[in-house]
Amino acid sequence: MLLPLITFPYLVRVLGIETFGLVNLALSFIMYFNILVSFGFELSATREISIHRDNITIVSEIFSTVMLIKAILLVISFLVLTILILCIDTFREFSWLYYATFGIVIGNAIFPSWFFQGMERMKYITYINVISKSVFTVLIFVFIKEKADYIYVPILNSLGAIIGGTYAFYLVFKLFSVSIVLPKNMVFWAQLKDSFQFFLSRVANNGSRYFAMTMIGLYFGNLIVGYYAIVEKLFYAFMSLGSVVSQTIYPYMSRTRNIKFFKKILSLITIVSVVLLIPILYFNKEILLLVFDVQNKMLSNIFIIIISSTIFAILSAIIGYPLLAAFGYIKHANVSLIYASIIYAFYTTITVFLTENIYFVAFAIPVYMIAGFAFRIYYINKLKLLIPNI
Repeated sequence: MLLPLITFPYLVRVLGIETFGLVNLALSFIMYFNILVSFGFELSATREISIHRDNITIVSEIFSTVMLIKAILLVISFLVLTILILCIDTFREFSWLYYATFGIVIGNAIFPSWFFQGMERMKYITYINVISKSVFTVLIFVFIKEKADYIYVPILNSLGAIIGGTYAFYLVFKLFSVSIVLPKNMVFWAQLKDSFQFFLSRVANNGSRYFAMTMIGLYFGNLIVGYYAIVEKLFYAFMSLGSVVSQTIYPYMSRTRNIKFFKKILSLITIVSVVLLIPILYFNKEILLLVFDVQNKMLSNIFIIIISSTIFAILSAIIGYPLLAAFGYIKHANVSLIYASIIYAFYTTITVFLTENIYFVAFAIPVYMIAGFAFRIYYINKLKLLIPNI
């Protein structure tokens, strides 16, 4: 999580905010394909692998089915991207940028992180990510020296994702004796059906993130996208504290449903988040000047608006799948984000078209995070999940 933050300020300084905005606009668009190819398997397949991990026959069938579905979705995604590039001038102008960025989708499709999470062997995810990202972080400083080198950003990121994903794929067979089998039709469609609700949740959660970036790029230009991208990356870096903890404890909570353990984790994360957030907000101008060499009132205001909502984002992630989904209330965990994303999309669209004010648009992230958190709290109270059984 920290390694991209090392290259992030360097890229802003070397490429300039406008070119940095262009690169991130392409990334935001390509990530829609990443959501499609992932199809929610990072949650549904993680759960299935966790439940059946002692039965290598079932595990092999799950693995084979998921990888086959991902391969099909990957081909469909590439064809759709090609059609868009051929038909739309905006995409055709920067076609190589979009194709180079698409390599990230290929790498993520190959990388079976969901398998390692389900087996609760997350150390392999750590080793591969740290090594591959460290190498390609160094290469960013080697190859990118001026604004014209912007194309190397997606190329290097894609190569890192593909090489890391390929090695992770190899480890599945070497370490766990998994074999490739031809999935039965019933299993194939069952996996699709089971993961579809998680896919909708990811569309709502991650898709909404890229929706705002795309809208800002279309109606405010690359410079404003650059400002927004800087703050958004910082926001999701801070928010990743909740995401990492959520993904890590989710398999354990699915098996044990240990409420005492969950309450300890929730309390600890809340305290850590608040302690980190207060000084970051207070010294925002100094942080932006020190890290990015940018002193801009608009950037500072967007920073305060968006970063202030990270506490709600982190807590929402913790109470989502490790609590609601782990106790069998997957629908409630998913629809909370779907409802929030509908509010978010409506709010973003209205503010873009009616106000044309970037500050109102920036409030879309706090609106989304607070709404998602509120819906999940409502369901938890309704189901009385945190009240001990008598």
